[in-house]
Order: sequence, then C-alpha cells, then structure tokens
Amino acid sequence: MSLHAELLKQAHFLARKEPKKPTQASLRRSVSASYYALFHLLVDEATKLMLAGNVRGPLRDSLARAFHHSVMKQTAVAFTRRSIPPRLASGLGRQQVQQPLIDVATAFVQLQEARHDADYNRALRFTRREALDLADLAEQAFRDWRQVRGGLPADAFLTGLLVYRHMQG
Repeated sequence: MSLHAELLKQAHFLARKEPKKPTQASLRRSVSASYYALFHLLVDEATKLMLAGNVRGPLRDSLARAFHHSVMKQTAVAFTRRSIPPRLASGLGRQQVQQPLIDVATAFVQLQEARHDADYNRALRFTRREALDLADLAEQAFRDWRQVRGGLPADAFLTGLLVYRHMQG
C-alpha cells in the first residue's frame, strides 16, 4: 500500500480510535494525516510525471524533498481561482481546468489550513465529526484526482506544485 493510502486509512482510524470520547491528540493527528495523505498523493504523482520508470525511484525520492508546502498552496489557490500563471497556462492549449481538479486544489488548501490549526492552534478544539469530515474530504480529493490525472491541466497543476514560485512574471 502506498504512503498516501496508508495515511488516509490512518486518518479515518485515528478519528474513530476512542469510541466514546476521542482525545484531542487522536483528532489532531487524524487531521494532520488527512492533509499529508493528499500532500503525498500529489507529490508522488508529480515525481512520477517528472521521472518515470522503476529505476528512477531513488531520484523521485530525492525530488520529493524539493516540494514546499507554501509553494504547493500558492499553486492550489491559483487553480481554485482559475488564475493559472501564463507560463503554466500556455501548456494547456485550449483545455479548461475541470471542476474535479479545482476541487482537488480546494481540498488541498482546506486540508493544509486545518493541519496548521491542528498542529499549532492549541486553543482550537476538534470534534470527531470535523476530523472525519476532513478525512472524507481527502478521500474525495483522491477520487477527484483519479478523474483528472494524466490530462494537461492536471500535469500543469503537478508542475506548478514544484515550480510555481519560479514561473511568475
């Protein structure tokens, strides 16, 4: 099983771990796992797009370390607004960004913000329902990704996740 699939499974498990009164530790780790499930899915897809083939696995692992959460969020926000940088948009031809890809980008932003709250906002209390909803959001993003992967807009999105900052202007 892939890391991203394991993390998604863990997110659901942690949200349900204590049947009567879930601990904040379990709920917060569930929220974090939901975000990292989508993060690792997209990084895995991007590195495979850029470095195909089994023999390049170690190179993909090295490349994966080059992804920055803030750059990935900038790219996702741009796709939610359909304001794709011209250098990325030029590779799309006349293809439009499909709603499932916008939904993936939206989920990424929402999950990253929730992960940030879970990891750093000690005053915030999470409920089981919130943790489960975020795990479900990540799971839906996985399904949405399967609908769009391999298309030019999806490839542009994956490329932007790594190089967005360098493609502006």
